[in-house]
Amino acid sequence: MLGIAACFFFLAVVITPTGGDLLSVPGGAAAASQAPLPTVTSTPETTSTSTSTSTSTSTSTSTSTTIAPLVVPTSPDQWFAPSGRNGGTEGLATFLANLAIRDNAPLYNSEPTPRTTGSNQSDHHVTRTDSWAADVAVRGIQVPTPQTETAARRIASALGQPNWTGGDLTTTVNGYRFQVLWKVAGHFNHVHVGVRKI
Repeated sequence: MLGIAACFFFLAVVITPTGGDLLSVPGGAAAASQAPLPTVTSTPETTSTSTSTSTSTSTSTSTSTTIAPLVVPTSPDQWFAPSGRNGGTEGLATFLANLAIRDNAPLYNSEPTPRTTGSNQSDHHVTRTDSWAADVAVRGIQVPTPQTETAARRIASALGQPNWTGGDLTTTVNGYRFQVLWKVAGHFNHVHVGVRKI
């Protein structure tokens, strides 16, 4: 029984109607251990949380967050906004990697810090100050998967090539060269997206 009370106490400390810590709960620890727990309801597109407290006067707080459905761009002018390091290439490559992995488990960005020491011609190379690259993959898989196929198509669509099915897609947008490699030598287990300011 003490374990359950400790659990309620912990939740009251972490989740309070005011969003604060134990000190913000009226009445201190005794009130916190009896504070009502928040109710959480969730659907694929909406998450809402509400908390009610009852004292001599009644108060209620409620928040709701709607998660927008994924809309894959069909042209760079719908999303193109250079930002971040290396002449803005970091933000462009990161946007495309995030587009590829959103709602596409178990795909992940295999290089959250995409700087390498291989060929200095690579958009990944640590000495390049004009480029950025990201690789998206399914951990431990060495062949094309439905997830990597979806990732490649999303990235290509965002670059204005929705019917691209693989190979070396290279295009220039507003002074930035984009290179997407998929189903070519060394790129059957991941999708490479590199951006270079030219």
